[in-house]
Amino acid sequence: MALTAAAVIVGAAVILFDPIFQGLAISLIGGSIASTALTLIIVPLIYFMTERKKHEQGEARADEERKRNGIPTVLQVEQSRNVHEEVTV
Repeated sequence: MALTAAAVIVGAAVILFDPIFQGLAISLIGGSIASTALTLIIVPLIYFMTERKKHEQGEARADEERKRNGIPTVLQVEQSRNVHEEVTV
């Protein structure tokens, strides 16, 4: 994708010096840069941020349910392992 955008930008740079097609070249270059930035940076970043919130909320709900059912959380299991390791050392 970035290689295609680079090819479009280089091709449009050639017609930048033609007064008739200069506007077309500017719009091609700007559009290619904007679409590449959106596709490769902005959209994945927004997706990551929304999915991270869902994941964190799901973990909090799971921890609450484990506490209600008497099942130890991952943190409690790790802490108990550390206590057992200290005693055996």
